[in-house]
Amino acid sequence: MWWVAAGCGKDDPAVKTNDDPAETKSSKADAADAKDRGDTEQAPAEALPEAKLIEPLGGKGPSSTATVELPPSPTFASSSVPDKYSDGAYSIAGLREDLDARVAEGDAGTEVEVRAWVAKIYVPPECPEGEVCPPAKQPHVFVTDTEDDKGLKRALMVVNYAFAIPEWDAKRWKGEEGVVLELGRQYTFKGKVKQFSDTGFAYDRGLLEFVAYRPLDPVTLVEQSRWVYPPGAPWHPLEIARQEEENAALAAKAAASAAVPIVPAE
Repeated sequence: MWWVAAGCGKDDPAVKTNDDPAETKSSKADAADAKDRGDTEQAPAEALPEAKLIEPLGGKGPSSTATVELPPSPTFASSSVPDKYSDGAYSIAGLREDLDARVAEGDAGTEVEVRAWVAKIYVPPECPEGEVCPPAKQPHVFVTDTEDDKGLKRALMVVNYAFAIPEWDAKRWKGEEGVVLELGRQYTFKGKVKQFSDTGFAYDRGLLEFVAYRPLDPVTLVEQSRWVYPPGAPWHPLEIARQEEENAALAAKAAASAAVPIVPAE
């Protein structure tokens, strides 16, 4: 029985094959004659080529000590945003530290201040001319604790910062400063923390019903100390003054009616 060591072929001088049948028969006959004569001589063992372990692709065998280099573990810098700023305004993270308590306060009418960056402003989709489209959502924005936080996963929704004013009432609101929010700017908002707004918004992580904000100086972009309320809002000082005036007029009319003596009919 003949075999071929790994890496060797039949042309290798160290390997014999039985390709020639005549030579094979002659060799067997010579061996038989030698045995009959009793002069058989043991041939030295033929050196076989050294068997080699065939390496798999990549050049590393099972006992390879090659090391695998992994990317470094990501590092997350701790946020430098405080739970509360020095003037008492909350950050979004601070607001959510005890969200249930803040929501309970908002439902009871308590207002809080929140300082955050505008990350996204809702823009109603255009309705092609001649088509019937669903009504757009009420104006709202998403704000974040940091300027470079572009995702909305941790964002806070701010609703009710703008109202539509009917044409018949436009004259009364002429000249009143409106709420102007710019993308990528930081503002201080005043509002009520809720999970369900009066205008139909809902968010389990809390939302802010807008009451007012501190505008930025148009030149220096420094935050101003005054509060600006959205025109047309029921809580705008102009609207509150109108309601108080109307209530006073009704009260005076009721008092006048009560002062008139009632003359019995004859």
